[in-house]
Amino acid sequence: MARGEAESLLNRLRQMSEEGVASFLNELMANEAWRQRLGRAGERLLANKQSFDRNVETVLDFVNLPSKRDIRELKSRLDHLNGQLVTLSMKIDRLLAGVGPRPEQKAAPSRARRKK
Repeated sequence: MARGEAESLLNRLRQMSEEGVASFLNELMANEAWRQRLGRAGERLLANKQSFDRNVETVLDFVNLPSKRDIRELKSRLDHLNGQLVTLSMKIDRLLAGVGPRPEQKAAPSRARRKK
């Protein structure tokens, strides 16, 4: 597509209302060549974004700054530890209140006791 044609299409777009834009997009998508071009442009955009994201992550790692992924992993670990801490706290509260089994009741009898 020549540059003049592209500018002509843009000028038409500027002059149209919302309905005209919808109609224009429908015509555009009906054209197989345009659909293929838009598809390839989208694929290149995604490939470039992935490459850009990897490069940013490399730079952040180089300057020793955490990336979004590092922060997500750290948050996941902290959530897990927080859950374990809550469970441990509840067990300690039960032991202190005398509700749960006492540690000496849970322990197996020693060999000296068994021989008696």
